[in-house]
Amino acid sequence: MKIIIPILITMSMIWVGCSNSANQDSDISELLQLIDEDIMLQLDLLDEGGAIDEEYTDGLEVDGGYKIMADTLWPNSDYRLRFGRRILNHERDVSFDIQADTAYAEVIRSISGNFFVVAFDSNHTMVDSFVKVFDSEFSRRVRFTRNDSTSNRPWRVDAFTIGTGGSGSKVSIGSLTATDYNSGDTLYSYSANDAGDVFILRNDVPTFAPRDLVRIEMFVENEDPVFIVDSLDSGEKAMMHFGRGRGERARRRFNDSGWFGDETAGDNVFTMIWRAHGLRPNHGNRRAFNAHFDVIDNATLFISDGGFNGAVWSIPYRIVRP
Repeated sequence: MKIIIPILITMSMIWVGCSNSANQDSDISELLQLIDEDIMLQLDLLDEGGAIDEEYTDGLEVDGGYKIMADTLWPNSDYRLRFGRRILNHERDVSFDIQADTAYAEVIRSISGNFFVVAFDSNHTMVDSFVKVFDSEFSRRVRFTRNDSTSNRPWRVDAFTIGTGGSGSKVSIGSLTATDYNSGDTLYSYSANDAGDVFILRNDVPTFAPRDLVRIEMFVENEDPVFIVDSLDSGEKAMMHFGRGRGERARRRFNDSGWFGDETAGDNVFTMIWRAHGLRPNHGNRRAFNAHFDVIDNATLFISDGGFNGAVWSIPYRIVRP
């Protein structure tokens, strides 16, 4: 008996250890699946498949606001610009901290591919084009809470930070603020100082009704704006990609011209007056979407060997019928 008892204890300890390891593996598998399936955590909107019109719509009900009609290539207003990414490789690295009823994930996504720029003259004839290779990295923290035992899914996404990242170190986003265009009330405001630390509850993401008119301001920082054309140009181009993916997405530009809702020209505060889009009849009364706020420097756009420098913030939102 003196021999058998320690053996039984040892075997019991091994079994408990294997059980805990199996439970953790099951939790990790479930958490990874939640990350993969959640539209609020994706980067799909950055893959435009190549050069497209600066402002475009694909399957979304989009109208109104101060939409800038011309896709102008500075410095000659007779030229139009088309540009966009084509993602060829997408990798993900996730680390977990799993506690009793709460889990945290640090998600690092890397994308790479080609960035296309094409210029057309007023006769719609292509006059210039080039392709650049780009590599971008993005990070985001995700918090999960455990569901009760009656749920088919043991975990749920409870909150997340803003997704931040980009290419190079020259260009960054300092802050992003959205206000109700009619009342002036602040709808949300985020700063680079806390973008990676403050969790946004999944149930409390920015929410809009169809046709809500929103003023969005994005403050951009550029360590070396080497290509500034004139006093109306800050050295960057800023855009908002929004929607859910192919067949349901759009891109709109910000401006720093002192027009179209922007207060001061060339101060690196880019402005957009955005009218929230509607929902398709089969989408019910509420639907989650994603927004990528994207800024790239003019050297990226207009100089073939100017490298690729840009920054992106990802913030999901909901459209809810009133």
